Amino acid sequence: MKILLSNDDGYYADGIQALYLELSKKHEIYVAAPLKNHSAGSSALSVRKDINVDNIKDNHYVIDGTPADCVHIALTCLIKEKIDIVISGINMGANLGDDVIYSGTVAAALEGRHLEYSPIAVSLTSTKNISFKKAAVISADIFGEIMSNDKISKNTLLNINIPDTKDITKNYMFTRLGKRGEPVPAKKINNKNLYNIGAAGKPEDKDPGTDFYSIEKNIISISPINYDLTSQKILNELKEI
Repeated sequence: MKILLSNDDGYYADGIQALYLELSKKHEIYVAAPLKNHSAGSSALSVRKDINVDNIKDNHYVIDGTPADCVHIALTCLIKEKIDIVISGINMGANLGDDVIYSGTVAAALEGRHLEYSPIAVSLTSTKNISFKKAAVISADIFGEIMSNDKISKNTLLNINIPDTKDITKNYMFTRLGKRGEPVPAKKINNKNLYNIGAAGKPEDKDPGTDFYSIEKNIISISPINYDLTSQKILNELKEI
């Protein structure tokens, strides 16, 4: 399988390098990743500037742009072969619930939505108890199962979160996105016209069946995410007015 690998932590981050080494054992891997960290960059495209692309070795591109830039440029311009799937990660830190709105990891995967197989975003909540290498081995096994499952291998985006636990196994739970509460307010820095964005809100909806619940139970979470943001329920109600 031909896989395009990307991320939002940057090309030289440990997560993407570990995943590359593991996936390249069985697949043909192309890499297009940012020069520097673009966490929380969402799906921004750099439409008002020229973007530098450095082809550092065969099929490896370091791009001075956003995660979405990287995958967009790679798929539409740099790579002539037919890519089967985009995989984004392994991200340092969770992407749970509302996080997917801001996540550069998810955004990079989303750029692969037109390919044959569902794009995948994968994040590791922390590396206190397990390494990126171990997370990459587990991820590769899960990817193999996903590709053989017709119900989820196409027409969705799969957001995978791996808990940081010494007792990690390949067991996973299919989950819905949970919900965070209000974020910590932005804060002004001293008397200058400078502000810091506050931390994300604490989990508010972490009921059984959510990604927050799965991670809390030290089980890998896989959440299928629709590309279509239309609220079909409200649309149908409006049509009846």
